[in-house]
Amino acid sequence: MILRKRQLVTAALVMALGAAVFVNWFYTKPRAEAAPAEASVTEAAENLGDAQYVISATTGKTDSFAEARLEREKAQSKAMEALQEVLRDTSATQTATAEASKALADLTDRITLEADIETLIEAKTGLESLVILGEDSAEILLSDSVSEGSVMLQISEIACGKTGLPAEKITIIESKKGS
Repeated sequence: MILRKRQLVTAALVMALGAAVFVNWFYTKPRAEAAPAEASVTEAAENLGDAQYVISATTGKTDSFAEARLEREKAQSKAMEALQEVLRDTSATQTATAEASKALADLTDRITLEADIETLIEAKTGLESLVILGEDSAEILLSDSVSEGSVMLQISEIACGKTGLPAEKITIIESKKGS
């Protein structure tokens, strides 16, 4: 009788294990016979955490702004690396180290200021912008043409207020319509 109970328990465990394997297989098998729309939904659900490319309706403008930002960030990163290399160099003179330290602080401040101005312009006007600060000038590239003078005035006031530059030293460049 004990042997029979062990056989029944073993059989039940084997059946439960078999059912678990079947259920696992059923819900994870590839669905080749699925309809195309259902297949894309299934594929998207399977790769839920994966990065996906999104095509923008205004690819020309967005891509050019993204490329310009990327180029600006690359140039800034190279400059920061060069300055940090001088700071790490043990054979550098005190003067060179002090100048590199000041230049690094100035670069960091300029990067922060550019980002702040871009954020304020987008918040107040809804326009995407790219700000390029020079020693005594600022250039602001806008994603769209602006038909209202008040928007241009807001952008100029933001730039003047943040940089301390006079309005004559700030250039606002609008993109062409249809580009």
